[in-house]
Amino acid sequence: MLRPLSILLLLISSALAAQPLDSFRILNHLDNYGNLDLRGKPYTELPPGVVINGNLNMAKTQIKSLPAGTTIEGSLNASNSALAKLGKGVTIKGYANLLGSQIKRWPNGIKVGGYLNFTDTPLEKLPNRMKVNGDLSVVRTPLEALPENIIIKGDLYLGGSKITQFPNTMTVNGNIFLGGNRITKWPENLTLGGAVAP
Repeated sequence: MLRPLSILLLLISSALAAQPLDSFRILNHLDNYGNLDLRGKPYTELPPGVVINGNLNMAKTQIKSLPAGTTIEGSLNASNSALAKLGKGVTIKGYANLLGSQIKRWPNGIKVGGYLNFTDTPLEKLPNRMKVNGDLSVVRTPLEALPENIIIKGDLYLGGSKITQFPNTMTVNGNIFLGGNRITKWPENLTLGGAVAP
């Protein structure tokens, strides 16, 4: 038989199990620099149109989407989270670490200021004419093709992806790390700033 204290603790823990994050609760997780640390917290949703003045750490959370109009003045860490969707007008001024998240398709028009890490995600599609302002990693993803006219300002990491052919036109300002992938078709128009590593 459960004691009253045990029942109370059970009720509290189930109430904390999953909940949306509102504009009041958000204050509990902000530091003096505007960084929002939700790592491992029990939240399931962010408020619509939220503006975060620093970094957003939502690693190991059950948050499935970034609502339309979300602005992150710093970087996003969504590693090993349930994140699967980004709404229209999402802006990330720094990098986006999506390692181990649930992203399948990266929408068009999402602005990211730094690298994009899709390692160990179910990523299947990137938008046409995509521009990456740093490194791009699609390591160990089911992605089969890079979009036409992709521009990558840093390095490209492919190892363990399903990519065997490159688009006709692509730009990589850094190096291409094949990671054991065998490329059967190379671009007719390749702008490469660095080297190709097998």
